[in-house]
Amino acid sequence: MKVYGPYTRKDGRQHVVLYENNTRKTVSYPKYLLEQKLGRSLLSHETCDHIDSDHTNNCLTNLQVLSRSDNARKQAALRPREVGVFTCPVCLCSFTKPFKDVRHNRKQSKSGPYCSRSCAGKGSHPNRKPE
Repeated sequence: MKVYGPYTRKDGRQHVVLYENNTRKTVSYPKYLLEQKLGRSLLSHETCDHIDSDHTNNCLTNLQVLSRSDNARKQAALRPREVGVFTCPVCLCSFTKPFKDVRHNRKQSKSGPYCSRSCAGKGSHPNRKPE
């Protein structure tokens, strides 16, 4: 097997090109390093993770094997949640809500955002009489 690289992409991540039996394969450099250290290929449910989340730090002490679900959980925990302040169109109170929930409702052509399910029920039926 011939190994060419590592080559650096525009985003700073590195990859290597592997040639084996006239077949060309491109693999991320950290994954290649981890597979060489372990002496085996990573399984389909495994992924190479940078412990410090710095994708340019390819030191072997910074690389670990994680399941894809654990890696997704780790990345989600690192992302900050964007929260906005809104005013309920029914009761006119101020409340906070994650932007992702408001964007999702807008894509679904739903009105709002409302502060509670009760206000959502009152606001979505304009002909309904208040109790």
